[in-house]
Amino acid sequence: MDSINNKLNHRELIKILPGILFSLTAFIIIIFIVDWGDVAIALKQAEFSYLILGIPIYLTAYLFRALAWQTILGNETSFKKVFFTMQIGYLLNNILPFRLGELGRALLLGRTGLGFWRVFSTILIERTFDMILAVGLLLGTMPFVLGASQYSQAAMVVGILVFFGAGILYLLARNQDWVVKKIKKLGNNKPAFSKLKVERVESFIQGLSSLNKFPVFLRVFGWMVMSWGFAVIYQFVVFLAFDPEAKLLWTTFGLSVASLGVALPSSPSYVGVLEAAWIGALSLFKIPISIALAYAVTVHILHIII
Repeated sequence: MDSINNKLNHRELIKILPGILFSLTAFIIIIFIVDWGDVAIALKQAEFSYLILGIPIYLTAYLFRALAWQTILGNETSFKKVFFTMQIGYLLNNILPFRLGELGRALLLGRTGLGFWRVFSTILIERTFDMILAVGLLLGTMPFVLGASQYSQAAMVVGILVFFGAGILYLLARNQDWVVKKIKKLGNNKPAFSKLKVERVESFIQGLSSLNKFPVFLRVFGWMVMSWGFAVIYQFVVFLAFDPEAKLLWTTFGLSVASLGVALPSSPSYVGVLEAAWIGALSLFKIPISIALAYAVTVHILHIII
């Protein structure tokens, strides 16, 4: 029995180790490149009244996100339950590795009668929308950041890519029976494509059931766009505390980089990785590292507290 427990502990350690090493590497780099005296000055000089203004904007962003998740769930549970379960999940993500908060909210909401896998599949769908919008923001702001001249053409291409990604989700929702059959067939013909993988993909496809009607799909997409819009405004307002001449482009680009950055393996709460992502993104606008770090730490702590 002890040998089995030891094996399990070793497996858990192996899974956690890459994330811890990644965070530790980012943290060590930050320690060596940052002047902590300047960071302290940046924090002392910050106009923290902007934080009070930013909090209701932050909460509004998550109200729209909860509306999106509730719609994906087919409005089968109350908004209050969806909103607070979502916040519990995000808190768990900040204290546990492997994004276990996602499993936590699937377990909590699944106990209400919806079922664990049904809820978990809707979370995957919500995160898919996130990835589409994060990549869209990154590609959409990149030409402005790098100084490309054809802004309108770049924006058009990005718009097409975002709607293309959303269109794929909609087509999957409309043709889920056909897709599930193909997945099962693939699982039977390809031994490497394990039963567990087939079940995961199948549950994801079935979670799209509520989106097979175009008005519903459009509503979810709209709620998610509104959520990201308010998130961008929140980041901008908080950054004004550190630089009154801040531009919306800075935090829009920074948020996209940070959102994709935390998708990488890291320790619980994305310590080090989140800060490194913001420092890297803001450095392209020649923002001093001390201000970028002071800002990143502030929004990180606010996120956990709220």
